[in-house]
Amino acid sequence: MAGQSGASGDDRRAEEAAGWVARLQSRDATDEDRRDFRDWLKLDPANEAAFEELRSLWGELQAVPVRPDRLKKLRRSRAAIIGNLVAIALIAALATTLYQMGFIDRLRADHYTSVGEVAHFTLEDGTRIDLNTDSAVRVLYSATERRIELLRGEAFFEVTRNPARPFVVDDGSLSATALGTRYGVRRDENFGGAAQVEEGRVEVVSAHARVVLGPGEMARVARDGTLDVETGDISGRSAWRDGKLVFSGQPLRDVLETLQRYRHGRIVVLDDAAANLKVSGIFDLRDTDEALQVLETSLPVAISHLTGMMVVVRSR
Repeated sequence: MAGQSGASGDDRRAEEAAGWVARLQSRDATDEDRRDFRDWLKLDPANEAAFEELRSLWGELQAVPVRPDRLKKLRRSRAAIIGNLVAIALIAALATTLYQMGFIDRLRADHYTSVGEVAHFTLEDGTRIDLNTDSAVRVLYSATERRIELLRGEAFFEVTRNPARPFVVDDGSLSATALGTRYGVRRDENFGGAAQVEEGRVEVVSAHARVVLGPGEMARVARDGTLDVETGDISGRSAWRDGKLVFSGQPLRDVLETLQRYRHGRIVVLDDAAANLKVSGIFDLRDTDEALQVLETSLPVAISHLTGMMVVVRSR
């Protein structure tokens, strides 16, 4: 029984603790279960506190006086409760994993891409959508509005002008309304997204702010719900549409984070000296292994592929 990453911390820990209480109280608990439990306790000091709280609650329930004629029924109920606790933990873990891997968003989407894929679509009004890696959109067109829900990832839009039917992209943290334009929107699962304009103007609205962006401008949702506006190389930032990743004096940490979006697994930097190295270059997003080889050749770093899903980068 292993902990799952990505779920809400306290909720995840409570689900795991409940599962361990149920498992260790059952008669078929094995030595392997107990070893796995000890490993789980070592993962986080808070795990032991959560487990003791759930075990105490279980003990209080066991101490409640029960009439002999109800004991057999209660035992059957307890077995059902144990099964339900384990089932809840498993279902929650499965749902979290499916969400992280994009399955749920893809089921809801009209168009989507898998990890490492870039795709292009044309909508019924002639608007073109370019979808970046691991992205999904839902098309919600009506007689009065053309609305796109960005479920995950990043998309770029070349909008067909129609003042009678505004074109709006909503990512859950901001909405971006085209005023005849070419622009991109990226969703950030941590707290908010960003919109960037290549041509024309875009009205961006968040929970606590509104701005109109022009060519070369980008707006990011800050943690307080306001919008941080900056200027930059929008064409470079959207070079993924042509299968390229462009970097100009960016920290290696950021470059590796971008490369990780186009491959399965994780890239981990072990030290700040390596993470802060500056990188400039153009890479083919379809071959991230080649990009890593180039970085290792041109920078004072060593890159190790520990498994097919884990790459470690360190100074040398």
